[in-house]
Amino acid sequence: MTDAAARYVAAMADRGPLDIRWDLAPLRHKRYPSAEWVQPRHPLGALLRGMLGITRVIWRHTDAGPMAIPGRPVPSGGGLYPIEAYVACPDGLFHYDPVHEVLEVLRTGDHGPTRICLTAVFWRSMFKYGDYAYRLICQEIGVLRTQAEVVATTLGLTVTPGDADDTLLGLDETRESPLAVLYVEPYERILPPESADAPRNSGDLPREARPLPRPFPPGTARDLHRAADATSRARRPSPPEQGIRVAAEVVDLRDGLRARHSPIDGFRPAPVPLTKIVAIAGLAVRPGLDLYLLALRVDGLPRAAYHYDGVLRRVRAAPLEELGAASLMANTREALKTAAAVIVPVGDPLAGTARDHRDQLVEIGASLQRATLAAAALGLTSRIHSDCADEATDRVLGLTGPARSLSSLLVGAPRSRGPDLVLRFPDPQKGGPKARPEHTDQ
Repeated sequence: MTDAAARYVAAMADRGPLDIRWDLAPLRHKRYPSAEWVQPRHPLGALLRGMLGITRVIWRHTDAGPMAIPGRPVPSGGGLYPIEAYVACPDGLFHYDPVHEVLEVLRTGDHGPTRICLTAVFWRSMFKYGDYAYRLICQEIGVLRTQAEVVATTLGLTVTPGDADDTLLGLDETRESPLAVLYVEPYERILPPESADAPRNSGDLPREARPLPRPFPPGTARDLHRAADATSRARRPSPPEQGIRVAAEVVDLRDGLRARHSPIDGFRPAPVPLTKIVAIAGLAVRPGLDLYLLALRVDGLPRAAYHYDGVLRRVRAAPLEELGAASLMANTREALKTAAAVIVPVGDPLAGTARDHRDQLVEIGASLQRATLAAAALGLTSRIHSDCADEATDRVLGLTGPARSLSSLLVGAPRSRGPDLVLRFPDPQKGGPKARPEHTDQ
């Protein structure tokens, strides 16, 4: 355990209501206006688009009037998308612009094996969520890692996680810092062959668009980030393999890529088959995390809390109604009324070093994105509600030791139709028909 992690966990357990300053919101994506553009070739371009591209626009009708919301392939806390992607490879160093679906050339020259570097623009989430944003940012790194691994299998690529390189990108790390690297194989050239003899550029990066995001503000999140960068990992135990595996439906996560969405208006209050819930839970199991399930509307499973380690075991716990006593956001409180089940990763947030704590947050995101894709592949829908990880959930699960609820995924039946109009963008690298409007609940 480290003091930085302990202070952060304590602060997040008693963080109070949000104090949002929308007038301080930064730019929604990063750009280098003077940089040259190159079109990322298939399959690398398809991989980047499948992780961070703007794939649809959602027109939502609200009491305040119509809203146009850019949709991306993965969930993000508050829809703020604080993660940027850079590509380093033998051709050079590039930044991915998701709006124009291009790579901005930052440097040419050999930058080693092909890899996607994921960075966090902290203020893009912190202006709304404060220090709590750091938890959401780390989870999003895990979400993107799972997304990249699944998308890569559809493209004939292999993605392997690695540690971030703090010196490669030349960033102002008070505003933006690398958190993860994904190595990509096989290598495909980004620059055309005729550019091989062009002068190499290894100097300063081009100037990025203004205004710049605010620096990482002082607080427990910044202390945790610095401590995590400065410490190494300790060995974390893996969950035990025991019990009899419950029969579950076979799931191909690739089937959930296009169907995945995060419902903001809850679910259709209908029961869901046990075989589907068990399949989703099974795919959420990750090393270093325990898994619990709250059955709300599951056919063949009494309404209760369960521990899952290959077999569902009912736990001695508080009534599920106590979840409503928690200090939840309004959309979480409403979603609980219609959800079929809640999947809750559990672990000790203070075991190991500050680096272990950050790794745990990333692993939570990877776990829940696997469950999210599984739910979509099975015709269900889901949404991550991190505010469900609190003392009320711990009581419901009967957690009395150092282990705590770390996040939650609400799963349920999708609403058949809703008030939104969605325009999906076809992948330009695949050609295909023009996008057509479609009605959906997201």
